[in-house]
Amino acid sequence: MIPYKIDLHIHTALSPCAEQEMTPPKIIHAARAKGLKMIAITDHNTAENTGATIKAAEGSGIFVIPGMEIQTREEVHMVCLFPDLEACLACQEIVYHNLPNQLNNPGVFGSQSVMDSTGRVIRELDKMLLISTDMSVETIAGTVTGLGGLCIPAHVDRPSYSLMAALGFVPPDLSVMAMELSRQMSADEAALLLPALSGYTFISSSDAHCLQDIGANPSVIYSAAPPDFSDLVKAIKNISGRKVLAKMKDLAMHIIDIVQNSIEAEATEVKLAISENTARDIFNIEISDNGRGMDEELRAKVMDPFFTTRTTRRVGLGIPLLKAAAERCDGSMDIESAPGKGTTLKASFRHSHIDRAPLGNIIDTIVNLIVGNPNLDLTFVHKINDREIIFDARELREQLEDVPLNNPAVINWIKQYLTENYKE
Repeated sequence: MIPYKIDLHIHTALSPCAEQEMTPPKIIHAARAKGLKMIAITDHNTAENTGATIKAAEGSGIFVIPGMEIQTREEVHMVCLFPDLEACLACQEIVYHNLPNQLNNPGVFGSQSVMDSTGRVIRELDKMLLISTDMSVETIAGTVTGLGGLCIPAHVDRPSYSLMAALGFVPPDLSVMAMELSRQMSADEAALLLPALSGYTFISSSDAHCLQDIGANPSVIYSAAPPDFSDLVKAIKNISGRKVLAKMKDLAMHIIDIVQNSIEAEATEVKLAISENTARDIFNIEISDNGRGMDEELRAKVMDPFFTTRTTRRVGLGIPLLKAAAERCDGSMDIESAPGKGTTLKASFRHSHIDRAPLGNIIDTIVNLIVGNPNLDLTFVHKINDREIIFDARELREQLEDVPLNNPAVINWIKQYLTENYKE
């Protein structure tokens, strides 16, 4: 199966809260630039720009799913996707019938531009779209499913206009198979913080209202060929070898969390070692420090996502998230620590596992750690099969004498050094 990037929540200029730049051709151009192979047009309570966007996508290599973002009477946003334009427009008629008979005020709520495939404005839609329908969550889900579509509660992690914010639970027998996450939450975090959604497939989408946001929070679908609607359905159901994955935290972000723990434990030395062995299918991360360490009781507590010693946030997700990420990929995580003797954390992953998050921008990770902690003796080693990259902050500091490591010229040198080594 081949991975393809998709974004299933994009608004056009027909949504009153979207920018006027969101025209069909510009949306397709932006989607191609972001490497997307599938998008969905999901305007608020309408689908009148969907056909134009499908036409604008002809020959682009991008599959456009017709859709809508319907607002229920409970003020829950539901991303509704359809197998074809006919089914989508049939749902639109039902939604229009259940919208209050109110006119839009462009000066207050924004314009609602119906466009053709070239982006030319044909007319302004008078019907007010930024309002709730008189349809319940269950009614909308049932209606969409009855038309052969997919109903996905939108941005379920948000404090407003989401299923969990409005209801706090998933109604029994609700006809949904997936839940959408916003850019504020990764799939890793959702698995820990939203246990009520266990068993549903998570997708991540941009909810783009301007061009630069398109593709900012993509899902990845694994399919034998560029995906269409039927592939998406199979991927959400995890059948026929197809799968869809919401955006996960890069491993580099996990590393930042763990190193920050070391710094807060008063460590002056941190050693970060990443080892990849493709022949043995192993990906290992080891982080050790000379901080104050932990006793057995505290070592057990840090595995709890709702425990933290910090005052700046209510939960301590760093270690539990990394542990969950490793175990999800046929790996494990262990912590060795004792009071006054520092801490060593080891995480292992199956290198080829489909659920293994990418390493991410490790160069910027190292640079940012140095910028924020210029006196930290940071040693970084990344071994890939028989090749190795080494950076030693203490050694560099000795060579520079009185010049701090966070001097702009030094930072530029470190970034260039790491970049050239990774290129080799």
